[in-house]
Amino acid sequence: MLFSACVHTLGGVRVYKRPFFTAYTTSLWVRFLRFSLQSHKKLEDDLEKVGLTPPQFYVLATIGYAGDLPFGEIGVKMMVTVSNLTGIVDRLEDKKLVSRKRDENDRRVVHVVLTDRGAKLCKSTIPLFEKSVGEVFATLDAAEQKKLSALLRKLNHELSRSSEL
Repeated sequence: MLFSACVHTLGGVRVYKRPFFTAYTTSLWVRFLRFSLQSHKKLEDDLEKVGLTPPQFYVLATIGYAGDLPFGEIGVKMMVTVSNLTGIVDRLEDKKLVSRKRDENDRRVVHVVLTDRGAKLCKSTIPLFEKSVGEVFATLDAAEQKKLSALLRKLNHELSRSSEL
């Protein structure tokens, strides 16, 4: 065996301590990454039932909420590059869920617009999305969810602030 595991209980949860990483924050990051990947996979499986990938749903939901947006603004909101967004929008356009529309004042700017079909799918998929996400966090009670939200907001704020320096 590569590691000898030391087991103890923390808050009713069995914790295996392996001396691979020396910093607790590294193990914390690995746990966070594992949670992120597993929850993304669950969402991916649930959205597949309606023929969407998570990024496709995020585009539909973003323009469904904010209205027709230029490519660049969608990219900023989703934190993806325009080149990555192009493939997502291409596939949504193939499914007749969005269309591209040139800006009337600046022909270089292309807006992404929901079609009627895309708006209906977006509206009907939101309950599925919320159910899926709700299941991910169902283990936590309301107070724990609020605490987690506050901690993530704090971490995001600090990362945003430090990247601006």
